[in-house]
Amino acid sequence: MKRFSVIIPDTDSLRMGVILEAFRKQTADLAQGEILVVGSDKPGLVPRDGFVHFIPTTQAYSCASDKRNIGMQAASGEIFLFLDDDCIPHPDWIERLLFRHAQGEKVVGGAVELGQRNYLQTADNLSAFHYFLPYLPEGKHEYLTTSNLSMHRSVVDRAGMMEAHQNRADDLEWTLRFRRYGYELYYEPGAIVLHDPNRCSFSNVVRHWLVDAPGTLRIRKMYADLLATPRLAQYRPMYLWGAVFVAAWATSKTFSHPKTRQSYWHTLPLVYLTKLLWCWSAYRNFPHEIEPLRPPDLPATA
Repeated sequence: MKRFSVIIPDTDSLRMGVILEAFRKQTADLAQGEILVVGSDKPGLVPRDGFVHFIPTTQAYSCASDKRNIGMQAASGEIFLFLDDDCIPHPDWIERLLFRHAQGEKVVGGAVELGQRNYLQTADNLSAFHYFLPYLPEGKHEYLTTSNLSMHRSVVDRAGMMEAHQNRADDLEWTLRFRRYGYELYYEPGAIVLHDPNRCSFSNVVRHWLVDAPGTLRIRKMYADLLATPRLAQYRPMYLWGAVFVAAWATSKTFSHPKTRQSYWHTLPLVYLTKLLWCWSAYRNFPHEIEPLRPPDLPATA
């Protein structure tokens, strides 16, 4: 068995060449692990030279959670490391995550450096990843993101793989499920990835938050005890009539750290707008009943 497996779900990412080049600069010994890219690669940026293993998927398994599950099914590593196809790891990313596992941590998440190609991308990034900034303290975290996540194989063996056919909030559900099974989530701010999504236009930012809300709200209702979800969140009208207050509360949490206010104060108007968009989508697509967990139905792998 290898020491680690890096699993990257790919949806024709134009960043994949840069991401894989970043792995060639890792301080960890890559001979101890493997890199699995799972999904579709129409740009042809995944090298077919043995440096990585590319696992193509069909349309039936096109969601991010399905690709990660297929990657875990094929992986031979003791530790699973997850990265998104718009995230570029710092040179010591693998080394820092593995160090935390060597200290006994079972589930470890790292920090997200915000891509700042323009104002729109910066604000969108901050609104989504304010809980994972590099200057936040290390230690126990409420939830983690698969943009930068690692875990011991035994955690997945016990708690199960990701919920099937999900593109949004699948990592929120998964890491909260780990907590339900008694695992602590450890945040290592020194393990950093640059998040550089293609959300540099207003339409892309709007679409992001409209699509994000239904899945996120469903999980917040499902794990209300672990997230201390307010009782008012159970009522659909609040997301319409109370949207300005909900958005203000969420924005205040985004800017709760002094360094965030100092560095990103200029993004506050757009961050507030993303929260309003989230509320509007939560109202329109309110999950009245919590759907049961959908276990993965995986294709056979060679």
